[in-house]
Amino acid sequence: MYKISINQDIKKALITFVIILLSMISMVTASDVYRSNASEKNTRSLTEMRSWNNKIEEANKNNQILVQHEDTFKKLKDNFVIGDENRLSWVEVVQKVADSRKIASVKYDIASQILLDKNSPGNEYTGIDVFKSVMSLEMKFIHEGDLFVMLNALRREAKGLVAVDKCDVELINKDVNDGIIGQNKTDNMRAYCELSWYTLKKAGDS
Repeated sequence: MYKISINQDIKKALITFVIILLSMISMVTASDVYRSNASEKNTRSLTEMRSWNNKIEEANKNNQILVQHEDTFKKLKDNFVIGDENRLSWVEVVQKVADSRKIASVKYDIASQILLDKNSPGNEYTGIDVFKSVMSLEMKFIHEGDLFVMLNALRREAKGLVAVDKCDVELINKDVNDGIIGQNKTDNMRAYCELSWYTLKKAGDS
């Protein structure tokens, strides 16, 4: 039987080689693990960056919308469509028209303001409360033009958003000949109208 004898120097060299090889394998494995972890971190970082970019873009868009509609918002607020209603303005316009048109009989009443049901048809605004106040107006006048002047003045001059819900007009001068209404009468016609004044507020601010 033959015995193989290995020189001590060769033996040491082999051991050193094995140690270096094992060390290199460990380093390669650690490097792969590091790259994997780094890749995951990079992916998370990119995801977070995209998320923040989306938020910044959304904020910029919202800011552009505010800038574009700033004038409109200011006009609505100055006209008391947004915020608290201005009933005094409505009454002043009624009195002004009555005086200028010499309408002898004008009666008005304003009901309490109510919050519209958000589930009702036509009221699907998110984050906005819509309020309504009903104003009844009863007046006697000479010409039907007096009524038109009154309603147009309330639309143009009074502060708020108004809609005429109904207007019943009755001829009360029975002495009309050939369709001509007497010029010396003070109450040839009578009208009863209902108007709705709308106000917008941010939900929960009322």
